[in-house]
Amino acid sequence: MMARTNRLRLPLVALLMLGLWGCDDTPAEPSNMVDSGSWYRTGFRWPHDGDPFETEHFIVYSDAASLAARQTVAEIGEELFVLLTTEFAIADTLLRFPDRQTKIHIYTYRDHFEQAWGGWGYYGGLMIYSLDHPIRNTEIGNYTSVLKHELMHVIESLLKGTDNPLLVDVWLTEGIAEHVSGGTQSTEPVQTLAELEALVATFGELNPIAMHRYGGYEIGTPVAGYYYVMFELAVRYLLDPFGLGGEEVDIRDTYLDARDGVVFANGFGERFGISLADYEAEFFERMRAYLN
Repeated sequence: MMARTNRLRLPLVALLMLGLWGCDDTPAEPSNMVDSGSWYRTGFRWPHDGDPFETEHFIVYSDAASLAARQTVAEIGEELFVLLTTEFAIADTLLRFPDRQTKIHIYTYRDHFEQAWGGWGYYGGLMIYSLDHPIRNTEIGNYTSVLKHELMHVIESLLKGTDNPLLVDVWLTEGIAEHVSGGTQSTEPVQTLAELEALVATFGELNPIAMHRYGGYEIGTPVAGYYYVMFELAVRYLLDPFGLGGEEVDIRDTYLDARDGVVFANGFGERFGISLADYEAEFFERMRAYLN
């Protein structure tokens, strides 16, 4: 994913980073690499060095990140976890982990050089480049934005209790992750009618609500940037008192409905008071009125 600096401010984390980097910024020497990890379920067979760092809600694994980098991503993760679970009123008892797992796993990679993305969320964990990665943008605001986006995906997966991507439409899955993170695409979130019309003039009226499944765009392309900012706009409208006026708990309960076997369109309509079909049909009309 293309990432940009966001507007999140985490003074404690910023101070912590300064202290940690002063203590130890030497990458760990990989030895006795362990050829397993929860992320292997997603197809990424990236071994770790067998020296995880553990906190209350996270276990951080790595191929070669420094201890400072592992500690810092865990500390940022803990702050973001509290922020998100508070915002969405999520008690720990609502989170359903994979078998034999009680904490969120983070694989923070230093010796891989993915071009299309910086982070990847999956059921029960996430992958993200390390804060001592030699070529990635490790500026703290940018890094926090990417981590918050991926952590939102993880929390969604734990609420659904599954890695099945078909239970909830992609526009909501990516839209809420973009919304809480402040955006991770190079294009800023749409704030004005003029910005919306400029996007439409470039890409046409590609309807984000029609994007029910992954696969309709390629990560890292301009059209992906379009969809991501439109996904965010679609979710922001749902939650804004000047839009549809929904609440974050409606998002939470939509995920819990999906876990209980409720079809997404039915759960969405029940929670937000508008049918999915109507939201798709009226999307651009509603956005123009909202932004005007």
